Amino acid sequence: MGRGEYVAVCAWPMGISTLFALGVSQALTFHVGRRNYRISEIVTAAVVMGAVQGALTIAVGMVVLPHVLHGYPPAVVNLGILFLSLTPMVVLSAYVSNVFQGAQDLLRFNVIRVLAPAVYFVGLIAIYCSHCRSLWAVIASQLAGYVSACAVGGALIWSRFRPQWQWNSAAFPKILDFGVRTHATSLANYFNQRIDQLILSLILPPKQLGYYAVAVTLSTAVTVFSIAAGIVTFSHGSSQDREMAISTISRSFRASLAWLLLACIALYVLSPLLIDRVFGSAFDSSILACRILLPGALMIGMNQVLYNGSSALGRPGLPSIAEGVSMVITTVGLYLLVPRYGFVGAAIVSSAAYTVSFVVMLILARQFLGLPFGSLLFGYRPFRRKLS
Repeated sequence: MGRGEYVAVCAWPMGISTLFALGVSQALTFHVGRRNYRISEIVTAAVVMGAVQGALTIAVGMVVLPHVLHGYPPAVVNLGILFLSLTPMVVLSAYVSNVFQGAQDLLRFNVIRVLAPAVYFVGLIAIYCSHCRSLWAVIASQLAGYVSACAVGGALIWSRFRPQWQWNSAAFPKILDFGVRTHATSLANYFNQRIDQLILSLILPPKQLGYYAVAVTLSTAVTVFSIAAGIVTFSHGSSQDREMAISTISRSFRASLAWLLLACIALYVLSPLLIDRVFGSAFDSSILACRILLPGALMIGMNQVLYNGSSALGRPGLPSIAEGVSMVITTVGLYLLVPRYGFVGAAIVSSAAYTVSFVVMLILARQFLGLPFGSLLFGYRPFRRKLS
């Protein structure tokens, strides 16, 4: 039950924040990589956009959270509001890391990205060793990680670039234009992977949501390599010519596929042991859902490479088509299967939806990016068909 409440507290504020993100993260990386504007101009625009996004998130969240969490205890609602109030820290730390990503400084980029979960992990260890094992302590540890990442990110930006306040009236609309074109993809991707948990938080008891959350957490762990490959693909591809960028996408695709196949097979076999040892025997009901989600997790991982590759090639809105189709399947499937099969039905629907989105993205990659499936699997060869 506590695991389900944790998901409800975190998912809604982060979902509202994503709604107002407007694709700024990828836009910052793209424009820094292309050196379209000075770093000071980029940082100034990022701070302004982050402040506006944070204010909108808090304003809307204060209205929405009491309604969507009305079935939970008041203490859980209050934790959701606390999480909501610090979402601007999450936004700004992400924007800072995106500047380093675009500058090809992946060391500092990774330091900022790793810091938040590292602080959270240390906090969880402290909670485990103490007698203060409460949901409040867990949420506080996670928020401490976000605050630390934002503070360290700001310090790293200052030490590396010494940015000044430079408002460029041309930079803002250009960043926003690229961002809006990626936003449909980012929004659909986020909610496609979270809509199941958001809906389950409304219609199922917290205990079943907890089972499903554990299954999702474990199954999506296999995507760690492909997420990294997607980040590198976008970072390098944004500063490469078309032929080199496509070659980078193809190499990332093959490496991710090999990793995902091995990781999914291993996790299918080891999931009963891992769930029992890591989460406890009380979560044994999550094993079946975890195994059902593994094919979908593989598809999520492969799409990470294709989505980032599409953005690197200047087609950031293309993946939104695949994600939109997947979201429709998810919504309809949850309506049909969850009332009968509970969280296991949600696992079936999610895995099927992720698979469809991957197939759709392969078709789009062939048609609009000049990347047939054979080239992705066996090495890039220029695709001669006229591109639309």
